[in-house]
Amino acid sequence: MSLPFPTGIFNITYTARGTTYDLNGSGTGYQIEYLGDQGFGLAPLHRITTRGPLQHGDSDIDFRLDPRILQLPLLIKNTSNFPMYQHYVLRRHILDIFRPADLGVINVLASNNLQSINRYINVRVLGGMSFDVDPTDYRLRTVVQLRADDPTWYDSSEVTSHTVTQAMFGNSYPVLNIGKWLSFPQIQATGPVTDLTIFNSTTSQVLNIPGTISAGTSYYFDLRYGYKTIYTGPNQTGTNVISAISATSNLATWAINAGSNTISVTGTGLTAYSQVVFTWQNRYTGI
Repeated sequence: MSLPFPTGIFNITYTARGTTYDLNGSGTGYQIEYLGDQGFGLAPLHRITTRGPLQHGDSDIDFRLDPRILQLPLLIKNTSNFPMYQHYVLRRHILDIFRPADLGVINVLASNNLQSINRYINVRVLGGMSFDVDPTDYRLRTVVQLRADDPTWYDSSEVTSHTVTQAMFGNSYPVLNIGKWLSFPQIQATGPVTDLTIFNSTTSQVLNIPGTISAGTSYYFDLRYGYKTIYTGPNQTGTNVISAISATSNLATWAINAGSNTISVTGTGLTAYSQVVFTWQNRYTGI
């Protein structure tokens, strides 16, 4: 039995300031043709190596992902009877979309009747858009350069949650990250609980609050880079309680690895209201 011939769609958008712009379609006063992309594949990286004084070559120790530069070549059509005037109107539209002060989100959706890929990446405007003019062609051709300080892509529909209730404290449980890259989760720990310890035995990393989280209080761990905070309210609201974490905790590097993880949560003074909830987005090194 043969599979059906795949038919589908491709769409790319840029979202900033609460507005989503179609980069392969029409907007108010303009029509964009998407001409391809650069920098969407494997994230740039560098190897960490060591070399002895008499060693030929070197020895690989590890690697780190580097920030990603994305380039979007765009063609904005000019159908006006006054093409020079319309050319500058189109320039204004593009500058209104891509503003250097904004944190934006690129979304790529490629879907057919067999499968789909729906990926997002957070970016800021880096440059491009010099708008060099060909005096014989007033269509606007430009390249938009964007920088992603976190070079990994994520799928917003793949938000995963894992809850540890009172009965589950003291035991180890498998936690599966279906993404292809490690994820730094957000964790909500609700009291009462004393000497809370969250241990990922797969990575041998620990988070520990040696004091007491009182009944009715939640500590929110935000382990994403750029945040690395603990508050008594979600989204960095409430009181900053990062001083409550022990010095031996792996706050900077605690993560859920791609694939299977084994996580345990321990503590004392528990009630039926005590729980710990992990939330993360599955991430990918490229599309």
